[in-house]
Amino acid sequence: PVVNTSEEIKILKDAIIEYGSVNSEGKHSVAYGTLFDKTANTLEALNGTLRAAKRQKKVAFDAELLMMPKDKDVQVVLLED
Repeated sequence: PVVNTSEEIKILKDAIIEYGSVNSEGKHSVAYGTLFDKTANTLEALNGTLRAAKRQKKVAFDAELLMMPKDKDVQVVLLED
């Protein structure tokens, strides 16, 4: 199947807004563990989508690759709405 990255990034962005909160810088942010749990059924390649979104400067997180459970508390920050 062809993966539509822009569609997956939109799902990712919506999930960050829906399940996260606004941080001290006024940006939407969510813990990776929450994102992982909430998008398990919609984003089969969450890490691939996260990496693509990070390359496009749509999200930021402090890791090369986020892994459960060790990175469950790492915040994924939405850089643009």
